[in-house]
Amino acid sequence: MTDKKNLMVVVKRMAFTLFIILIYVMGTYIPLPFAEITSRYEQILHSSSLSIMGIMSGASLTRLSIFSLGINPFMIVMLIMQLLMFTKILGVDALSVEQVEYLQQFLILTLTVVQAVLFTYSMIPERNLKRDITIVLILTAGSLIVVWFTFINTKYGIGGGMPIILVNILASVVPTIIKTIKDLRSLDNFYWLLFLLFLLILGSLYFWVAFIHTYYPLKVINTSLPSYDPEVIFPIGLNMGAMMTYMTGMALLMIPTMLQPYFPPDSFINQPYFRAIFTAVLTFLLFYFFTFMQFPPKDQARNFRDGHNYIPNVRPGKPTQMYLRKLLLIITFPGAILTTIQLTLGLFGTNMLGKYAGLAVIPMNAVMLAMFISGMKDQVMTLLYPYKYDRYMKEI
Repeated sequence: MTDKKNLMVVVKRMAFTLFIILIYVMGTYIPLPFAEITSRYEQILHSSSLSIMGIMSGASLTRLSIFSLGINPFMIVMLIMQLLMFTKILGVDALSVEQVEYLQQFLILTLTVVQAVLFTYSMIPERNLKRDITIVLILTAGSLIVVWFTFINTKYGIGGGMPIILVNILASVVPTIIKTIKDLRSLDNFYWLLFLLFLLILGSLYFWVAFIHTYYPLKVINTSLPSYDPEVIFPIGLNMGAMMTYMTGMALLMIPTMLQPYFPPDSFINQPYFRAIFTAVLTFLLFYFFTFMQFPPKDQARNFRDGHNYIPNVRPGKPTQMYLRKLLLIITFPGAILTTIQLTLGLFGTNMLGKYAGLAVIPMNAVMLAMFISGMKDQVMTLLYPYKYDRYMKEI
């Protein structure tokens, strides 16, 4: 009876997540009042990677709906809060859990209003104060509702905000693949190219699923164990920073593109090369930032010392911290480079491939799908542990 109860907990969580997804999808089809896709807005979408960035960071900018901003402000605030915690600026790390939640909610509300104003002004060139305020309020309310979906899905469902981003990716990648296939039909050896495209997608999925679970086996000696016992393996992930870089980093990468209409066409911020270089540099730095957030060398060195663990030929304390920092910089470098190339190519490769631009976006979408599905699968497997344990105890 207990094992069925544990299984029902997982089923209810999955059903709740599906319910949240259904409401979100329905909301994306509710048109934004008093707004229409103008030629100026279409030009921004087609001449920049704003729509792709929006999809990856929880927004749906190609369709003007009440949920257009999505969870994008929340993703940026997550980055801000992690930065404040990591650097201990303004004493945020000393705040209570309740105070941190209040600060996070205030930042989400502030940033949502700012993004709603920027979105409204870039979408509609003519000003009408009453209409603009109405659009800003609706966009703000819609985004806050989606953020609330994320919070309650974290508590009662599976994946937090990942299902919302996953839906946006699927809604984008399917039409992209169909359009790319149609464009390839005019080429010779169409079926061979289609087969190669299938292998590209399958290979990207397989590689990134494997890379997500790849780790460096750091050997550690535990002084609490007998001396004849072998060294303990402490795994350090090689691709720890990728998921947060794709999710939260993409929200941050949207900012220069959203500011694009407010600068002259010949300004540096409107140059594609500047945006590509900015994206590459920021992606590389964000990857390492999130890696050190998940595996802070100082805290890990302290945990090693307190847990009576030490790395062979490395003294405890500061030397261990320096060793872990150097090791982390080296072993995660391939992941940082691959993530940088993948994001930069996906966001700006569309300008180089013409009508075959979908080929540049597909690998990036495949990576996102692999990471999100793998993350949600791991959460489901964790929730199934009590059920599997009860089944195992019955078999004994």
